[in-house]
Amino acid sequence: MRIKLARQLLQWAVKLMRGDETMLAVYVMMIHKNMIKLSDVLVQSRDKIAQALEDAGMDQDGNIV
Repeated sequence: MRIKLARQLLQWAVKLMRGDETMLAVYVMMIHKNMIKLSDVLVQSRDKIAQALEDAGMDQDGNIV
């Protein structure tokens, strides 16, 4: 079970690094639900996610402005 989960997380990370929109939405949702912070996101993806948060009317912590 752990190997399967680790494999899935790795696949998601690779998709995000390639710019996959699905992972962008997942990170935005996780930030909005206070599951993670923007600083927990991969460095190469932070700008995209910060922009997506702003476009959705949220601040860097996922709070609706």
